[in-house]
Amino acid sequence: MVSDADFDADELAMLRQLFRDEAHEALEAVTARALSAGAGAPSADSLTEMMRVTHTLKGSAGTLGLDDMVDLAHRLETALDQVRTGQLAWTARVGDQIVEIVDGVRAHVDAMNEPIAAASFADHVRALLERLAESSGDRTRATPAPAPRPARPTLSDGVPRVVDGADTTLSITPSTDLPAVDGRPLLRVEAERIDALMSSTGELLFDRTRIERRVQLLRTLARDLGRTRQALREEVGQLRAAATDAARVALEERLRQVEAGLAGQATQLAQTTAALLDETEALRHTIGDIQRGLLRTRMQTSRALFAHLARSLRAISRSAGVRVELRTSGDDTEFDKALAEQLTDPLVQLLRNAVVHGIETPDERIARGKPQVGTVRVAARHDGNLVLVELSDDGNGIDPRKLRERFVATGRWTAARAELASDDDVLAAIFEPGVSSRDDADELSGRGIGLDLVRETIARLGGEIRLTSSPGRGTTFTMRLPVSTAVTQAMLFKVHGQVYALPQVHVVETTSVEADATTVAGRHEQLPVVRLEQVLSDPTSPPAEPQRRAGVVVTYAGKGLVCTVDKVVGPREIVVRPLGPLLAPLPLYAGATISGSGKVQLILDPAALVRLAYPGSPMIDLPSPSAPSPQTLAGRALVVDDSRAIREALTAMLSREGWIVDVAEDGARAVQMAQQLRYDLVVTDLEMPRLGGFELIGRLRENRTTAATAVVIVTSRASPENRRRARDLGVRALVAKPITRRKLLEALAAR
Repeated sequence: MVSDADFDADELAMLRQLFRDEAHEALEAVTARALSAGAGAPSADSLTEMMRVTHTLKGSAGTLGLDDMVDLAHRLETALDQVRTGQLAWTARVGDQIVEIVDGVRAHVDAMNEPIAAASFADHVRALLERLAESSGDRTRATPAPAPRPARPTLSDGVPRVVDGADTTLSITPSTDLPAVDGRPLLRVEAERIDALMSSTGELLFDRTRIERRVQLLRTLARDLGRTRQALREEVGQLRAAATDAARVALEERLRQVEAGLAGQATQLAQTTAALLDETEALRHTIGDIQRGLLRTRMQTSRALFAHLARSLRAISRSAGVRVELRTSGDDTEFDKALAEQLTDPLVQLLRNAVVHGIETPDERIARGKPQVGTVRVAARHDGNLVLVELSDDGNGIDPRKLRERFVATGRWTAARAELASDDDVLAAIFEPGVSSRDDADELSGRGIGLDLVRETIARLGGEIRLTSSPGRGTTFTMRLPVSTAVTQAMLFKVHGQVYALPQVHVVETTSVEADATTVAGRHEQLPVVRLEQVLSDPTSPPAEPQRRAGVVVTYAGKGLVCTVDKVVGPREIVVRPLGPLLAPLPLYAGATISGSGKVQLILDPAALVRLAYPGSPMIDLPSPSAPSPQTLAGRALVVDDSRAIREALTAMLSREGWIVDVAEDGARAVQMAQQLRYDLVVTDLEMPRLGGFELIGRLRENRTTAATAVVIVTSRASPENRRRARDLGVRALVAKPITRRKLLEALAAR
């Protein structure tokens, strides 16, 4: 049973909503595999995956105190295991029963907030599982169903139950959550957006019909013109052979008739061509409507993002011991769901910086005439094809003068450079690796690590970030990002006859570059030149002759450069396509698009261009780990679990104990994160896609900097063999799911 010590009411409500989404994904995966099997038995790998996602669901439900769900998931897992071991023969009927059971479990999940209906669905699923056991001829292996509860309405999928003497079917509204099938991410889409797309598709059919009619008319005209041309040839031939004036006059008359017919056909051709152009324009508008409609299906409002930031800010401020409130505006601003997901971590890092570096203690704020409670504001709004996100605080702000002094004292800048640098230049240097805006460092702020990674992430999304600050009054971060990562504005140019693209947000301007120039004067400094005619050259072709070339001025991650090109095509809106397996390993390309003529045009990665222009300046240069200074914070923890509900639950528990928590969805992602940041604690599941828990721990132990990292395993697979293996790997504790705060605290205290 979940207690108040584990989660407060708001946290529990949020976690159960996450569980609902996760359950839909897991159950849809089971349904998809069951349906794909048909009358033939699923493969061993398929059954294992069905059992894995069901088992994960059981652990998540237990952590959140959903006892009926734990029971149903356990029974379903048992049934699948019987199929795997041959105790239950798979037939088409068994497959249908499994699908019906999963539908019942899904209905139970959807009714979690309605206890009577949820209990009725649970009873119905138990009855279905009993029926499945009966079909196998082995009832002893199935857990007996509990005694019947009072009659209640039941599923809308076709099993009516008598209630007060009447046949009643409870209708369950279909969820708009489109879950992931076999790991493929799907989207939640409002029905009205699909309706709008269907309407546009109908218009597209009308446009196609009209264009096909015009094309048919053009074909008819082409045949008529062919006949007229042949008639003209014959008349000209007869005219040349005419022996008398009378014959010539008659032939000339026939030629005038042919000419008149030709003129009429030419007029009809011009009219048809004009109409075809109009209909092509209508088609273009219809395609634009469909494109915008498809983009809307990928959109979500910033409301969900803001809610996540509010929860994060509460945990961060609690750990830092300051009082902060979050104020938001632009909750209805829409942008790509994929963009929102990737933007979450950078915004959380900025929240940490605002709390640690910006917001003063209550006593300091009172002494400065400020409200005792600090304020962080997050605003979102559209600006043309971009979305602007601003995060500001009313804290200390940043003093450029003190930063200059620190840069000189630490040897980062020379005294001459510090004197010449403007305040904007000084503030921009905050985004360089290892720079912090305060003298001391702690685990909460990340030892000066963070803002460079924030800038990297924003730039990778095709955006940019700027900083403004007023000493004593606060700091503002402004992010300009494309509304969608699928369609974006790009600058197109040609090199060796091939068209390439760069995201427009990274293009400052176009210019021209002298032959053999290695740098070009920028606004504040000399910019290095990257000669794309050499970078993208064919080794077998002769070298290009030195000549003055067009140039594209590019900025990325605070660094500027100039790319020389053969010809600038200009800005265009492009649809971004992922690279295939052949080109994906090449570091120079970030994606591709398709031209109107069907040709593939590659999108260059600005990060790769910066590496070419600044070969001695790596994009991310993390300082070596150092021992933590004495403080009240517990440290930085990494939670690794493929269940989002479990990740959020563990984050809430650890945050209460003063931990700063990052999360990873599997071991492979955790390895990458552990290479960038030092973690004092790793809490991991065992069964995860891509890289499991034991493999993750093995990777950590192999690395000198992470070999001694404390590890706690939280798993449903708490077998003696797994416990022995965990001891051999130096794991601090192995905790069996469902996880509770008490269990976690006991594990953290273990030595």
